[in-house]
Amino acid sequence: MISSRALTRPASKSWQCWRCSFSTSSASYNVDTGAPPLLAQLRTDMKEALKAKDKTRLNVLRGILTETTSLEKESKGIKTNKQLYKLLQKRKSASLNAAKEFQAANREDLTGKENEQIGILQGYLNGFDTMTADEIVGAIQATIQEFETEGVTPKRDKVRARLSRGAFEDTILDEALVAKTINRMVHEVAPSKLGAAQV
Repeated sequence: MISSRALTRPASKSWQCWRCSFSTSSASYNVDTGAPPLLAQLRTDMKEALKAKDKTRLNVLRGILTETTSLEKESKGIKTNKQLYKLLQKRKSASLNAAKEFQAANREDLTGKENEQIGILQGYLNGFDTMTADEIVGAIQATIQEFETEGVTPKRDKVRARLSRGAFEDTILDEALVAKTINRMVHEVAPSKLGAAQV
């Protein structure tokens, strides 16, 4: 269980909520690097963590930035909000797994450290704008209607591909919900089209 302490910034006047100064939906990308502006904010936060002697936050931010630098060297640099979100999610998942292992080994000290890291990562993840379930349904429905207007039977893979190039491009969403919703809505369309053809 994540402690309430893990979900808060340290008591330091130098800290500023990054979501107050940054919005993934409205901020422009760095023209020179093509990287999401949050990366610059992470570097600023790392400097603040160093000043505040917040070792846990400093380690989290160093880990993130070290990985992004490594990806850049491999020509796989973080270019979109979605890529950065997935990176943070991956690191959060690793900390969750580590916390479970430490808890099973009765290492409450290490479990607590992992939980603090999870709280810090979740704080950044919460700052991203994500597509709601209703918005996902609306986008899928609109895309299916496009296929019908074109006289083409909407198939799952084609619907997903068009969404990836359109409404879902660089959009942070629940991939499992998307797949489930597309399957359901495509299957709902098929019987009605078949009935119309028989008439």
